[in-house]
Amino acid sequence: MKKNKNVSASIIVHEIGDCLKRTLQWCTEHFEEVNLVDSGQSRDNTTEIVNQFKDYINVYTRPFDNFQNQVNFILEKSTKPWICGIDGDEVIYSPWSMDQVVKLLEKEGKTTACFDRINFQKDIYHRRAPIMPDYQYSRLFKSNKRATGDMHNLYDISNEIGIIIRQVIFLHWGHIRSNQRLLEKSQWYKKFVDLDQVDGAQIKKHDDWFVRRNEEWDKNIIRIDEKIIEYAKKWDAIK
Repeated sequence: MKKNKNVSASIIVHEIGDCLKRTLQWCTEHFEEVNLVDSGQSRDNTTEIVNQFKDYINVYTRPFDNFQNQVNFILEKSTKPWICGIDGDEVIYSPWSMDQVVKLLEKEGKTTACFDRINFQKDIYHRRAPIMPDYQYSRLFKSNKRATGDMHNLYDISNEIGIIIRQVIFLHWGHIRSNQRLLEKSQWYKKFVDLDQVDGAQIKKHDDWFVRRNEEWDKNIIRIDEKIIEYAKKWDAIK
């Protein structure tokens, strides 16, 4: 398999051990350079899994303070002209390599790519809703870009020239498997979106959204190309 030479994979991880092995395996098969920063603070087996791949990826440890600083730390480690940001619970389905996608971007004068994402939780393949694709912005970008905000929408793309590439799809397993874990994570996220400063009704609405999200996904299953499903099943076998 020909690995991407002009694009590095960039990953930040914290308490994602139940999905991480497949992501790292996929990355080592598809990229010459994989850069990962581990918080070193996980209570699960995240660090143990990271250490299994130390001979194949570049591993860094940095205590987590916020998303922006953690992401910028690992972006600085790239030696390639382009970066692909991948979460520790994702792999990519694509008829093209990221190098080929970059050639398309350069030919079209684009500076960033937007991809769709299919979410796979509780043993069901689905998107967020049939009419609302889970588009992932700023996942493939030039290596001089840096995070400018909190949470997952980290990059200021208002001045960027992007393109939606529908043939490339992120497969997202999601390491949240229960409503209780969803509530726990909502409390974690609230520290970064200032929800603790708003009234109780808004906070409850935020918590309820995390719980409802899985229920809504489960009700909105759509047909997906069998090739994608088979590809996802192949990677799902890696635990």
